[in-house]
Amino acid sequence: MKIILLIAVLSLTYSCAQSKGWSKEDKKEFILGCVKSNKGKVSEETAIESCNCMLDKMMDKYSTLTDSQQMKREKIKEMAVSCLPTNEKPREYVTLYKTKDEKVGFSLKGWTEDPTNVFDLQCTDGKAYMSVFVHNMKNFETGTSKKSILENYVKNIMSKRANVEEKEALMEINNDNQKIYQTTYTADLGDSKNLYSFNLIDFGEDNNLVVFVLFSALPSYGEANIQNWNYILKNVKALKTE
Repeated sequence: MKIILLIAVLSLTYSCAQSKGWSKEDKKEFILGCVKSNKGKVSEETAIESCNCMLDKMMDKYSTLTDSQQMKREKIKEMAVSCLPTNEKPREYVTLYKTKDEKVGFSLKGWTEDPTNVFDLQCTDGKAYMSVFVHNMKNFETGTSKKSILENYVKNIMSKRANVEEKEALMEINNDNQKIYQTTYTADLGDSKNLYSFNLIDFGEDNNLVVFVLFSALPSYGEANIQNWNYILKNVKALKTE
């Protein structure tokens, strides 16, 4: 029954298909629709991983959404099943990584920590980096907004890069017990173009801690994993209250 969520989103995607290839919006809507169709059938984390896997396989096999309509239901089912976790696969355990001051915890699976970095925490999954700084609002001038803290990070980091382009305007994401300010850019660093997801986590008025989180990766990998990154952010926990 778990494959229903993947087949359902494929049917939705087909009904809206146009001969325009796999655009950024196509991929984003595919993942969002697929995860939404889950409706608790599997965990949110499993749904995100399975939906990303399905999208990768579809794009490898077909160059456009229209071409993908040639795929028969039986083949869709086989592909969907191949993207679901099985008991034969090695189990990856979730690890709690703490910032250097042990004020904030990140629950990560498949990531490793780089202990030699200058950040409060930096981890990599081999293709992306997650860099973290923890701040106390008491250390900023009176009247400083949390939104402006993120804007200053964006300004400072992007000033050191070339061909800067805003991909997603600054927005607010409201989760249980936290609010995330987020914006996304692409820019060149040396000979490489990267995607940067800038985030500031606000734990609410009862906690003065705010957490800056920067995800960076090649654009294709970043676009395919932005929902995975947001899942990580959603589960960040304040281990102390200040």
